[in-house]
Amino acid sequence: MKVKDVMSTDVITVKEDQTRQQAASLLTKHRISGLPVVNDEGLVTGIVTEYDVISREGEQVKHIMTRGIISVSADSDLEDVRQILVNESIRRLPVLDQGRLVGIVSRADLVREAATRWICHVCGEITHSETQPEHCPRCHARNLVAASDPQAPGS
Repeated sequence: MKVKDVMSTDVITVKEDQTRQQAASLLTKHRISGLPVVNDEGLVTGIVTEYDVISREGEQVKHIMTRGIISVSADSDLEDVRQILVNESIRRLPVLDQGRLVGIVSRADLVREAATRWICHVCGEITHSETQPEHCPRCHARNLVAASDPQAPGS
């Protein structure tokens, strides 16, 4: 699967010249832990997180944000994203197209994807559904298993 299949596209952002309080307000209001920071040209210049708000000195977002961000493209593989999130101990990655924000992919997006992935024990077809499908869309076998199940093909 690709990032574009699971990313959020309605992303709340903050501008570099906004205040720490405005960033904190957006984080609280939207119940999120991080915001991409954009400049006047709409390019992503950093991320401001809850940690940045409480631990760094400065009144404007540009003074407290994390600048050295890691980003991905909409066509990046989810396995690559998983590796980055785990190895870098971060919670979210901005999804960029030529420096412009097109979405965000988070740990929660990957958890949601894992919770809705079912595998056919006969043909290996992967299906996404909130509930266990009655049968495989490809071979019509019954009793698909959760992808996280040790009995799943390829586990």
